Amino acid sequence: MGLFRSYFALRLLTLLPSFYFTAAYGRGKPFADSYGIRVNTHTHYDPNIGVATSDDTTYTVDITLGGQNFTVLLDTGSTDLWVNSRGLELTLANTTDLAMTELYGRGEVHGTLQFAELRVGDYVVPSQAFVNATQVLDFGVAVDGIMGMAFDVSFIFAGISTAWGRESASTLGRSFITNLFAENLSLPNNFDVSLGREDAVEDGSGTFVISGHAPSFVDVTEAPKLPRIGTDRWTFAVDEMRVNGESVPFNKSSVAASPDGKLVALLDTGFSFPPLPRAAVDAIYNTIPGSVFSVANNGYYVPCNSTTMVSFFLGGQEFPVHPLDLTFPFVGTLPSKGGVETSVTLCLGTYQPITLDPTAFAGFDLALGDAFLRNVYASFDYGDFNPWTETQGTPFVQMVPTTDSRTAVAEFFDERGATLAGLPPTIDPAEYFRLWAAASSASASSDSESEDIAVSGALSADDDNGSSPSGWNKTFRTAVLALLGANLAVGLALLGVTVTMCVRARKGRSVGSRYVPVRFKEAEATGRDAEYGAPRYGSD
Repeated sequence: MGLFRSYFALRLLTLLPSFYFTAAYGRGKPFADSYGIRVNTHTHYDPNIGVATSDDTTYTVDITLGGQNFTVLLDTGSTDLWVNSRGLELTLANTTDLAMTELYGRGEVHGTLQFAELRVGDYVVPSQAFVNATQVLDFGVAVDGIMGMAFDVSFIFAGISTAWGRESASTLGRSFITNLFAENLSLPNNFDVSLGREDAVEDGSGTFVISGHAPSFVDVTEAPKLPRIGTDRWTFAVDEMRVNGESVPFNKSSVAASPDGKLVALLDTGFSFPPLPRAAVDAIYNTIPGSVFSVANNGYYVPCNSTTMVSFFLGGQEFPVHPLDLTFPFVGTLPSKGGVETSVTLCLGTYQPITLDPTAFAGFDLALGDAFLRNVYASFDYGDFNPWTETQGTPFVQMVPTTDSRTAVAEFFDERGATLAGLPPTIDPAEYFRLWAAASSASASSDSESEDIAVSGALSADDDNGSSPSGWNKTFRTAVLALLGANLAVGLALLGVTVTMCVRARKGRSVGSRYVPVRFKEAEATGRDAEYGAPRYGSD
């Protein structure tokens, strides 16, 4: 168990973070209170802090922590801030030797709890708790860390609670966004996110606004308020999913608090490819002729110039998914001939069967990650809860659609055609797997092994309702293993709860791809209600 160094221990009982805000944006309320919050009237203030992507799989924000600049993943699915300082000299506000571990579905981060000044856009927190990483294991994202935007039921909060008590954790263990809101009654306690798309339709830049709304989306306040379900995540009820206008029936939700006939979805900017119940994924990709499901990779491979239309309904609103967000182009190789490899282009289905352990990841049935969130402008609001005034409230989200279903298909063919023109020739997924199977025929799987791929859509022999890939099946386990080995550089592996992503080659850039797994957050602070108290915002 780590201890505060002596000069910090003297301040433990009196330390309350004071915040220096450089602008007030949103409802126009002044904010200055007994906690020392001040307004710095910058004339160049930009309400949009901004969120960026270069590959449609990782969305990042630039921050300054301890005097050093970092690019961190913006993550609505977790709470804590951690950075890999890589030997940089940080200016610390306070320091401890308390060991911290951040666990994910795949990957983990080890380090120590420290405090430093944090700057995010024009907002400054003089003493923000964070994990200064000393070990980053099995973590493939090319970012400097993660900034969580959820609720204070977290590893840092739990660690401080265990070491110094819940009262200390309530002040010292706050996340960045909690620090901004908990100390200031007049600051509107919402943040808004709109994710960009790196293609001709958009430019990869997005919106991240705190305590207000982007000028072109002020009407988000008129959208239905979707109340959070549960206590520690941004989870909400999904009314319905439609594919090509046809409703896809849901099974019963695994969440006790779910409204009848609805599923509970986690809105998570840290999850690139959304995991859905298998039947829902089948319903999407079985409508696309020539799609292939691979058991080994837990996903569909789809002809790159084919698509379908998908939409989700939340709060009675329809949110169409752009066809560009249903598949992800990447470069693979065919079996070598005479030592020469041939590059080809395939497309991976972005919506994939959920494989999360329900005992570790309770509280939701599916996660609507980036491939969904690129189609909405979302305002995350913590409600009216305040721990000092004992004001209660339920956090909620308001969203407006940003994809026009009337123009989306035409945009898909224009943009996808332009993208494919700069990549190697495409190949039919079934043919790709067949060639690898033929190359590996000497070590083909035995008949006792389970099926590995299924071809759906127009190639299915007996799939009448389009709800399962049970048509044309073959055993290709050994072939796929060979494929994975040959494409190690491509990173074509979806293992366990890891979501595989490949950086999409752009026009005018060299063709290539890498694989970037975005981990799913473990259940945080187990036993939270009894040991750590209610989350800092909201109460069900």
